[in-house]
Amino acid sequence: MYSSFEILYLAIVIDSLSYTIGTLLYGSPIPVRGLKEMGHKMIVNSIYVAVLANIFGLLLSILSQLQKILGVNWSIFYLDIGLLQIQTSVAINMGKFLYGIIVLIFYYFKVPSQFYSLVTPLLQYISFLTDILILLNFYMDLGLFIHSSYMVLIAIGILLMALPFQMGKGIGAMLIAFTIVFYVGLPLLPILISNSSPLQNQNFVLQDIALQTEEFYAQIPALFYSFILIPLTYMGVLVGFSFILQSFIGGYIGKLPIPVEI
Repeated sequence: MYSSFEILYLAIVIDSLSYTIGTLLYGSPIPVRGLKEMGHKMIVNSIYVAVLANIFGLLLSILSQLQKILGVNWSIFYLDIGLLQIQTSVAINMGKFLYGIIVLIFYYFKVPSQFYSLVTPLLQYISFLTDILILLNFYMDLGLFIHSSYMVLIAIGILLMALPFQMGKGIGAMLIAFTIVFYVGLPLLPILISNSSPLQNQNFVLQDIALQTEEFYAQIPALFYSFILIPLTYMGVLVGFSFILQSFIGGYIGKLPIPVEI
């Protein structure tokens, strides 16, 4: 896999080509207004991309400082997600253990089959926890991907923005924006989940079977709120910020963030 600096080198080479093409179009004797406008835009974009490539290290430092300001880092993210995965796995195993005990009791005392419906909420609870564990694994994988690849992703975004005729300007700005926002904001996700998770106060003491299973079933809305609604809402906020930042980086809101005039 190419390193971020190798990609940046390729971006600068392509950016130089784009600048050359832009100057040729801008200085062309062909009296076509659209051709000269395209040349002007390519020159401006090439200068802007060259600036982005040269402040790459500064940009990475700013991202680290933003995380410090928010009081989060990737170590905390991995620790919190890991604890949530452990809590969920323990709850699943304890639920299965409790279900096995109940089934054995029913079998030993020859309980009629219609009473087996009493443990249906427990089965639904275990199934829902299994889905939550899959989601937690997805959050972990997403974090691992962003944390390990953010430098390369930003470099690829700069490379795309450097392509001639601004062919990759939009998608390049989007890639840079999404990487920046999720690199800074994603480590906050497990903290939001942990603060509202009902698994921290889980009780698996077997008392009244009907009451116990109903208590499990009643926790499903709280689990949905903590592990699905809050993450989806937060992800939506991050995506919204990403689109705003994309418009800023790509120069779609007003002028380019770094003024370039010819």
